[in-house]
Amino acid sequence: MLLLGLGGRSMAAESPGGAQSAVADSSTSGDSSSDAPKTLPQENFFSSIKQSLRQGYDHEIVRGHFDLGSPPNPHRYYCLVDTKTGSKEPNGVLGQPVPLPDGTTGLKIDSVSLYGCDKAEKQGMLVTTGYLLKTRTGAAMPATPATPASPSSAANAAPSPPAQSPPAPPAPPQTAMPPPPPMQMSAQTPSRSEVSPDKIDIAGVMLGMSLDEVRAALKTKKLREYSEWTESLSYLDPARGSMRSITGGRFVNVVAAWTPAAAGDSLEADGEVYEVMFTPVPGKERAMAIVHSVGHSAANAPREVELEGGLLKKYGAVPGSNGLPQSPTWRFQAGGTVEGGDVCNRRGLFGGLKNLTVAKTAQENLALKKTQDEFRFQIDHCGVAIVTEDHFTANAGALTEDRLVTRYTVTAYSPAIALDGAKSAAKLIEGQRGDHGEISPSKNRPAPNL
Repeated sequence: MLLLGLGGRSMAAESPGGAQSAVADSSTSGDSSSDAPKTLPQENFFSSIKQSLRQGYDHEIVRGHFDLGSPPNPHRYYCLVDTKTGSKEPNGVLGQPVPLPDGTTGLKIDSVSLYGCDKAEKQGMLVTTGYLLKTRTGAAMPATPATPASPSSAANAAPSPPAQSPPAPPAPPQTAMPPPPPMQMSAQTPSRSEVSPDKIDIAGVMLGMSLDEVRAALKTKKLREYSEWTESLSYLDPARGSMRSITGGRFVNVVAAWTPAAAGDSLEADGEVYEVMFTPVPGKERAMAIVHSVGHSAANAPREVELEGGLLKKYGAVPGSNGLPQSPTWRFQAGGTVEGGDVCNRRGLFGGLKNLTVAKTAQENLALKKTQDEFRFQIDHCGVAIVTEDHFTANAGALTEDRLVTRYTVTAYSPAIALDGAKSAAKLIEGQRGDHGEISPSKNRPAPNL
């Protein structure tokens, strides 16, 4: 059996205030290059909940789309318009475009995102070409002017045509320009028939994201503190009787961003924290676990029904329960189903309410801590991805519609991504150790937590 060893840990330099400075925030960061993934600042979490609750899916059509991220995890967000009122929905929506008989484009909606369509339009990211706009009575609607896909492409674009005259009568459906073909994208809510670990989104950070994509996503949160922890792949060298790091084996283990609560660890204080754990593949790290915890003072706390409504829209009802049980768990299966209940005890790893300040010592990398057989067992019996949620209600004795949530934590973990990382790390170690060392299970290794 193989044990993938760890070398010494290192952290970003500590700032005078005690927080660690961000490696990604340096002036040499790659985020400003032309290859950096496209990002947008996110709207308030509850703006997407409100849009989800009032969504009129039967009378909304697509007016344009914008793309965020970069391969292999591109994400396409669609902007909708209400054909009854002519009003534009504020947030981009993930889903599958569907051509309608009248030549317009509907959307099989997965979930509402936190990215604003108006910001995408102002930054020249909204693409409207190919989308026909009509009311349900057949009258043409004012179209949003087509915008270039990016500022860089705008510089080389042809001159803009003169302003359009008043809209002509709608063209027959067969003459309407078809919408752009749907791109392969990660969705916030996976389709029941196409469950993939990299379709799980936790407040803008997705499982399977690259290190640079996570850095870019966390920067948009504008949280006060940021830190990265690194480790190194290693093996047992019998000649030395100690662990030996492989050449080029250092990888980023955990990235965290947070704004600590002013009132310390009070369950009724404003604050927020993200912790993202990566596969141990130097230079090709992927997010395999995400923990997102948010705290609110009583004055800023959302209602429990709003939080639960947003969770239902995003992840769906938990199978085997009416709506959402206390501390719900969604287990996404490779076969396309979703199961409920924490039969695999994932909360022992990541679940439960979290503090709003990140600990100074990063935890050991999970993909190096367990065997590949354990991950296969988790995939077969638990799921390719697991999402959990926990929250604290400050006034639990109040009426249901009056209960306020002052702390909640949503987590996501993918044993499938962890297994891929464990396999890649094992190959790297095997390639360098030759016949001079061995990789064996740790004597103090904990029993499988299943």
